[in-house]
Amino acid sequence: MADRCPKCGEVLVTKTIRKELGTGSIEIPVSEACPKCGFSRDMTGAADVKPPAMPVLDNVKKEEAKKEEVKRQVIEKPRIVSPTPKPQPRPESSGFNKYLTAGLAILVIAGLVWAFLIAPTLPKEPAPAVQPTPTPLVTSIPVATSAAASTPVAEVTQTGKSIPVFLDSQRGFIRNKDVTIKPGDEIVWRNTGINTLALVSSGGLFDAQLLAYDKEYRYIFKKTGTYGFYLKENPNLNGTIVVQP
Repeated sequence: MADRCPKCGEVLVTKTIRKELGTGSIEIPVSEACPKCGFSRDMTGAADVKPPAMPVLDNVKKEEAKKEEVKRQVIEKPRIVSPTPKPQPRPESSGFNKYLTAGLAILVIAGLVWAFLIAPTLPKEPAPAVQPTPTPLVTSIPVATSAAASTPVAEVTQTGKSIPVFLDSQRGFIRNKDVTIKPGDEIVWRNTGINTLALVSSGGLFDAQLLAYDKEYRYIFKKTGTYGFYLKENPNLNGTIVVQP
């Protein structure tokens, strides 16, 4: 009668091995297995064979070996090396500081004695007399005579033409200082220097004109003739306007 599975009650399938015996053979069952739930059972008796028990001495040796290994790991841990302390600067000698302090105190006391006791009693030298600066006499400014080149003609209307004349008293020049124009032309004097200057007409055509930096003065010449002008600050800086018919 076939055995049944103790778990599900299914009929167990028996596995056998064939062993030759003399002139015949015999089937030896080795295991039983349940095809439904997978239960299996060994029929050779090998599962009942237990391994021999380890002697107690081996267990003791293993425990001691583990303890030695733990001790060796603890000993082999790297040591923490503390940083080498930096050398501290040696304090200066207190005796030198005392001498220095005493010397400074003596200098301060000596300065106070000189300022409040000795210096006020010293005779003071009389201050040198201030000589008045002589004021140069202003001589008459040479005035260029305005000579008429031709007989004056009747006034004419403005032509609309402007001729620039650039003045610079600091650098000492007049650009376009000698100009020939036609009646009705306009002359434009412009100060291109940083210093203020005074423009003077030699023939008295106009009043002296005070020109600051980049300022200008315009005048229309309507009559023929020769007209001079100069700078009041430096009469050597002069020019001539020639009006031709």
